[in-house]
Amino acid sequence: MSDDRQDDDLLKRARDLQARLKDDDEPESRKRGILSGGTSVIGWVFRTAARYLRWLMIEPAEVAYERGRFSAWRFARNAAISLAVVVLAHMTLKAVYFYTFQFEETVYVTGKQEIETGELYQFGGCTSLPCSTNSDNGKFYLIESSLYFPTMLYPEEEVFANIPQQDAACNVEGYGIYFRTLRWIYKAAQLYQHVVNVSCRPYTEEEITRAVEE
Repeated sequence: MSDDRQDDDLLKRARDLQARLKDDDEPESRKRGILSGGTSVIGWVFRTAARYLRWLMIEPAEVAYERGRFSAWRFARNAAISLAVVVLAHMTLKAVYFYTFQFEETVYVTGKQEIETGELYQFGGCTSLPCSTNSDNGKFYLIESSLYFPTMLYPEEEVFANIPQQDAACNVEGYGIYFRTLRWIYKAAQLYQHVVNVSCRPYTEEEITRAVEE
């Protein structure tokens, strides 16, 4: 009877040990799976890049057992095709973004701030009064040059110059996505909404009264 009990204890211990070893192996197997997946993705990227480069500049051989040869004409032609495809894709995405997320709103500005002359401009304002860019109603907007959708080669003359240095109420037209709860991300990364047109006027008496309220 005691021998049977000892056999049962040994069997139980063996099973416990096997279960612990299995649990210890699971994290390692998961790590191996993650590393294997990452390696597969990296390998796919390199293989795709190699095939693209071969298509870009290697003329296929006429005979199956011969190797292809470099062709300057093929490289120039395929590079032009690739560039055209990239530009067309970028224009398409830009157009979809521009026409999908257009907005128009009244913004109360207290001046304007220039970031980089001739290339990148931004200004701050509020969607209500009293205005403080640190409060919930504060926002920043971006004005930058674009070759298409919309075409603004000189935004400092066409848009930025319309924003006065003093307090004003501006009608702002632009495009872009904005989530008020994530405004700190927009400010940190400068992912502001884009402005394409601004028209401003002085505060009315009612707006002046609201602006000085605490």
